[in-house]
Amino acid sequence: MITAMYFSPTKTTKKTTEAIAAAIGEYGSVDLTNPFARKMKYMYGEGDVLVLGYPVYGGRIPEVILEVLGKLSGEGTIAVVAGVYGNRAYEDALIEGYDLLTERGFKVIAAGAFLGEHSYTDKVATARPDEEDLAVAAEFGKQIRQKIEAGYLEAPEIPGNRPYKKGMPEMPFVPQVKETCSGCGACVKVCPVQAIDKKDPRKTNENCILCCACIKKCTRNAKYFDAAPIDRIVTMLETNCTDRKEPELFI
Repeated sequence: MITAMYFSPTKTTKKTTEAIAAAIGEYGSVDLTNPFARKMKYMYGEGDVLVLGYPVYGGRIPEVILEVLGKLSGEGTIAVVAGVYGNRAYEDALIEGYDLLTERGFKVIAAGAFLGEHSYTDKVATARPDEEDLAVAAEFGKQIRQKIEAGYLEAPEIPGNRPYKKGMPEMPFVPQVKETCSGCGACVKVCPVQAIDKKDPRKTNENCILCCACIKKCTRNAKYFDAAPIDRIVTMLETNCTDRKEPELFI
């Protein structure tokens, strides 16, 4: 059994992870963006393949999925790690994924750093993954399939540091709402942490992880951040991180 498991609030990681898995073979998906999916325990055996994809938050795995990933169990299960970052840097996110899966009985035989439009601004890695990115992901999956068929299950050298860098600093902000909000509730459905009030979608609580799914989903452009620290990050990204980067593969 091949499983594409991902956390993907803005769908960029989903596209990349499923492109890799599809090139390996017939697969099923586990969407950890769904809060109920993160309450489950997942166990895999020696004949299974797990493709684990996640967005890179501050050079690390998002904290919101660490608990469910800590419950994974693999008995010699082949695994692939795919980190999707917003054109700044992926830093320790891949080696962290490798360590996490290895500690839980998986054999990580490949890892890749891929690009996705930055959640804070559509001016950085705009519309990525694009067709070229997904073609690279598919070719990566073919190479993984060939490696499995050859019985060569050694781990590649994966960049990163131990101990890992510190994660994202605490930023106690939530999206603000413009008068154009119709209260349709589309943002409620995409919030991965159920931070938006179902009865009044204009209200967001402190559970918000700043993933920007609600902002990108809103067809009325009614949600936005109004916080100086986030503005500074956006300025830095739009000033220094607009040159196109390409996926990096380790197999």
